[in-house]
Amino acid sequence: MGLVIDYLKEPKNWLVHALVGIVLLYFLLFAPLNPLIRIGIILCVVAFNVIRMKYFDKK
Repeated sequence: MGLVIDYLKEPKNWLVHALVGIVLLYFLLFAPLNPLIRIGIILCVVAFNVIRMKYFDKK
């Protein structure tokens, strides 16, 4: 649970999720995507950010 709290506190993650949300909103309006594809994209973003935080952002 601590990793999730750390994940939600980092501004980079908020920015990435906002950008993904804008892109998905664009596709929702102009080229509807399968909901499973949307969920997959969001899960990939979360996984990428967790890996980045765990292995590359050593402070």
